[in-house]
Amino acid sequence: MVKEQQTTEVVVVGAGPAGTTCAYQLRKAGIECLLLDQAEFPRDKICGGGLTTKAYTLLAKLMPDFKYDYQSIKKVKVKMGNTVFEFEPADELRIVSRKVFDYGLLQQYLQAGGQFKQGSFARYDVQPDGRILVTLKSGQQILCNYLVGADGANSRVRNQMKGTTAKILCLEQYVEKSKDAVEIELSSEKFNKGYYYLFPGVDYDVVGFGDQHTTIEGFRQILAERGIKETKLRGAYIPVEEVVSDLDNIILIGDAGGFPNKVSYEGLYYAIATGMNAAKAISEGAPFSKVNHKIFKKKRREQTLANLFYSRLGLAVIKLLARYPKVIKLGFDKAISPDK
Repeated sequence: MVKEQQTTEVVVVGAGPAGTTCAYQLRKAGIECLLLDQAEFPRDKICGGGLTTKAYTLLAKLMPDFKYDYQSIKKVKVKMGNTVFEFEPADELRIVSRKVFDYGLLQQYLQAGGQFKQGSFARYDVQPDGRILVTLKSGQQILCNYLVGADGANSRVRNQMKGTTAKILCLEQYVEKSKDAVEIELSSEKFNKGYYYLFPGVDYDVVGFGDQHTTIEGFRQILAERGIKETKLRGAYIPVEEVVSDLDNIILIGDAGGFPNKVSYEGLYYAIATGMNAAKAISEGAPFSKVNHKIFKKKRREQTLANLFYSRLGLAVIKLLARYPKVIKLGFDKAISPDK
């Protein structure tokens, strides 16, 4: 039974960094927008929460008044078998609590006069005039000109359009705060196109692992090998292939669009960047594929690099380069620095 119907220019499904960035930019451009999420904020979201230089630089450009708490990290430790090397990035890494960070982004949008509704997306239907009718699980319907899917790796918007797409499972848990460096462990023998990591946070550290064949039993073994007591394991999927929408007025961004980095699986920069590009495409009446073409191009380069990086040859080269920390540091700094 349909309870009510409303109209708006844009519906953005998902109030994470991608959706909130997009909605905020639309609001600043004077475009009517409804931001929708099934969760009640602030909501917990376990995540490494790493903001690279290019991520927090872009965020500061888009939301100059947004202030947030973070743990400043100036050391990275990488382990491969018995080989360990450390270096200091050119710029700090910022580790945030996603519960607090995402809520802060949402507040920025609301303070700009944005509309937010707690509700679960059920489906969309393209109308004869090209507009999109969004139906919520409650039965409410919203008629809009644009629909933006920003609802994460398990995006219902993407799944309706494209079905299931490739993704890996990441398992994580909180641990007592004790480290001052980001720790990463790679291994061609133990990990299949993935890695173990530790991110030191503001109030706690996060340990996690993800590869093509992640299992709870495998993660428990990894924790036991490192003397880490198991607490509450949580899982999250990370998409590994970007998805292009079939329609110009349905746009997929962030994890919903499959945009996390194909080598590091870092997603916050691309969430913010694709959110910005989606808003620009809507405000200019241009196809998202055109506005976002540089990122699609970067994705193709990343896929080539990922294929090499996670091969036995690639990991052997990295292990060899560990003898030359300046080379590793140079590559890392280039990967996280703002695009020129």
